[in-house]
Amino acid sequence: MAYNLILNSSNAITNNTYRYNFINGSMTILDEAEICISQIQIPYSWFNITTAYNNRTFQLLFPTPLGTITSNITLNEGFFSVTDINAYIQQFCITNGFYLINSSGQYVYYLTLLYNINTYGVQLITTLVPTSLPSGYTQPSNWIGYYSTSLCPQLLILNNNFGKVIGFNQGTYPSVNTSNASTLNQIIPIGSNVNSLIIRCSLVDNPCGVPTDILDTLPITSSFGTNINYQPTALKWIKMSPGIYQYLIIYFLDQNYNSLAMLDTNVTISLLIRNKGKEVPIFQKLNVRI
Repeated sequence: MAYNLILNSSNAITNNTYRYNFINGSMTILDEAEICISQIQIPYSWFNITTAYNNRTFQLLFPTPLGTITSNITLNEGFFSVTDINAYIQQFCITNGFYLINSSGQYVYYLTLLYNINTYGVQLITTLVPTSLPSGYTQPSNWIGYYSTSLCPQLLILNNNFGKVIGFNQGTYPSVNTSNASTLNQIIPIGSNVNSLIIRCSLVDNPCGVPTDILDTLPITSSFGTNINYQPTALKWIKMSPGIYQYLIIYFLDQNYNSLAMLDTNVTISLLIRNKGKEVPIFQKLNVRI
């Protein structure tokens, strides 16, 4: 006999864990029973920049009349692409007077982060800050001022946790700031610590796997803030642990088995249970594993 179970936000007990209570108080799982995912819809709602990842802070070095100053930049917790990080830096420059305005009224920034599609990486472009106001330019009311020597701003990566988001190791970039520079990443930028999901189920019994309760994996096929829709092309039946159970637990991890910090628990999980075989002797019946 097969059963279809539906879990949604009403089943959430934490931000990544869902509990389904069997009707009538319990369910007998037979010795050849199997379970699989029929369909999942889950919001892409976990951040890539967080205090937990220790990847929110870096520094900007900028020439001023008093010499090069070092400014701390702290990203808000959220989901940031390289383009978003660059926009955050630009807003910081506007707030602190690290920019000029050209003859077309465009803001001129002297440090830019952008994607380099051809190298599957990120490129840091820095240009010399002038020692006086260029012809046709204007300066904002909060302009920081001119240094006696034309230098480029520099990006200081404080730790590899932030560095791996944009593809740079810990250090100062460019290392030499006396001329215009274009610096490519040294490592492949990961963008996000989470690139796929692992789904575990308390009633799964797979002695060939570690851990033994993995139900399925789920690829991330959409962008942050939208729904990830997963419907396997073929049902992947997994053996269940026989016994009498009051409930089952579903929980989501990242590809490295870390708990997934989901913000939105408004999911739809459709499970199929194929309950077959015979009932195990009473002394072998198991309690639910969490």
